[in-house]
Amino acid sequence: MIVNRYHRFFRRLQVLFVGILFSSLLFIAPVHAVSSAAVSPERLNQLDTSLQQEIDKERQQATAEAESKLDREAIAAIEETKKAIAAIERGKTQEAIAALERATGKIDILVAQYPKLALIPVAAQVAIIDFAPQDFNLVDRIRKQVKSAVNAEDFPAARELLNNLMSEIRTAIVNLPLERYPDATKQAARLLNEGKIDEAKGVLQLALSTLVVTEQARPLPLVKAHTDLVTAVTLAEKDRDAAQRLLEDARTQLKLAQELGYARGDREYAAFDKAIKNLERQVKARENTAGAFAKLQEQFSSFFNRVSEVVKPGDSSNRAEARNEREKVKG
Repeated sequence: MIVNRYHRFFRRLQVLFVGILFSSLLFIAPVHAVSSAAVSPERLNQLDTSLQQEIDKERQQATAEAESKLDREAIAAIEETKKAIAAIERGKTQEAIAALERATGKIDILVAQYPKLALIPVAAQVAIIDFAPQDFNLVDRIRKQVKSAVNAEDFPAARELLNNLMSEIRTAIVNLPLERYPDATKQAARLLNEGKIDEAKGVLQLALSTLVVTEQARPLPLVKAHTDLVTAVTLAEKDRDAAQRLLEDARTQLKLAQELGYARGDREYAAFDKAIKNLERQVKARENTAGAFAKLQEQFSSFFNRVSEVVKPGDSSNRAEARNEREKVKG
C-alpha cells in the first residue's frame, strides 16, 4: 500500500537520514473533487480548475516557506560532518579533524544566534497526501478501528489506519538538533586525537542518523471549503442554485476536516457552519454577500493558518517563542 510506504519512508528518514536533500519524490495522490450533483459541466469544470489552482497555490506557498527556513550554516555543518566521515574512511585523520573543526565552528555560531531554538531546518519536502474517504460513515469506521487498535496496544496497526485519514498538503522538514549535534562533533574530534578512529566514526554516523523531522499539514478539506466559498460568491448573482450547492459543500468539507481530526475540538467549526448558513440565506434572499464573505474569509484564513501549525516529536509549549526568536534574529 502506497500510504504505508510513505509512512515508513518518513520514519526511516527520522532515524537514518544521511543526506541534505531528499533523493526521491513522494507520492502525489489525486485530489477528490467536490460533489458534482446537479452542477452543470461548465460550472464543474470551472470549480475543478479553481480547486486545482488553489491547491497548487498552497503547495507552492508551503514549498517557498519551507525553503526560506533552511539554514545554510547548518547545512554546511552537516556537509563538513560527512566530509569528516569520508576522510576517516580514507585514513586521513587530520583532514577529518579539520572538517570537524569547521563544522563545530558553524554550529557554535548557530547556538550563539539562536540560544532558544532547539532545531535548525536543513532540508524540506512538500507533498500532497489525499487518502481520506469522503464518506463520513467510512471515516467514522476507520476512527473506531484506530481506537480499538490503540486500546489493544497494537500501535503499528493504529499508525497504518491513521494514514487513511490523511488529506493534506504535507511539509516535512529535517532539522539539525542544536542540543545534541555540537557535542557529537566535539566528541568525535577528541576521539580522533586519541587515535580512536572507529569510535569517532561511530559517533558521527549516529549524529547524522538522529536528525529530527518536523511536519506541517495544510488540510485539503479546508482548501476545498475555501474554494467553494470563493466560487459561490462569484456565482451568487447569476446562478443562485449553484452558489447554494457550493456553500452546502463548503459546510460538508468543514465537517470532513473536523472528522479527520484537524483541530477537531476547535469551536470555530461551529461558527463557520453558522456563518455559511447565513450566506446561504443571503444568497437565497438575493442580498449582497460581499461584506459577510469578506469577514468570513478573514476569519477563515486565520483559522487555516492556526490549524496548519508545525507538529514535531515532543512538541513543547514554547514552540511559538522559539519561532519568534529566530524570526527576530533573522529580521
